[in-house]
Amino acid sequence: MPTPPKSALLNQLHSLRHTGFAEKLDRFANKHSFPTPFFFAIASRETNCINELGDPRNGEFHGVGIVQIDIQHPIARQARDSGSWKTDPDPLIDFGAQILQDNIARAKQRFPNFNTQQQLKVAASGYNCGIDAAIAGALNGDSDKHTTGKDYGRDVVTRMAIFEELIAEGN
Repeated sequence: MPTPPKSALLNQLHSLRHTGFAEKLDRFANKHSFPTPFFFAIASRETNCINELGDPRNGEFHGVGIVQIDIQHPIARQARDSGSWKTDPDPLIDFGAQILQDNIARAKQRFPNFNTQQQLKVAASGYNCGIDAAIAGALNGDSDKHTTGKDYGRDVVTRMAIFEELIAEGN
């Protein structure tokens, strides 16, 4: 999946602000000690920054909410089935932020010589394919070896840089 143009990410940023999701993503990124533009980039890659049900398989949605928590996690299945993903998305956003915090910690531990951007790429890859698969990929040259499109982490880091630029420009 190619990274959308800057203009599309600007529209997503405006949408996040208009819907109140910018504040929610910011709050949980800060709570879990990682950069807000990184969380914006995850939401962008997962849903184009739209709170929705996604990843339909066999007649049911497997991804829930703006950061697409999979229904393998009881919190997501319950939120999908009750509709709370729409009325109270905060628990899902917090859950996604916790996964990212854990992934970042694992990436830092396993790759202490990587720079922050490289560690965030591994963490983002892990958000898509599982942190163990992302680490295995990184050990073999690319944390995206097992991700959707084989570009998930790279794309998230690229989107993060664009969101950082948009915010720095006063958008």
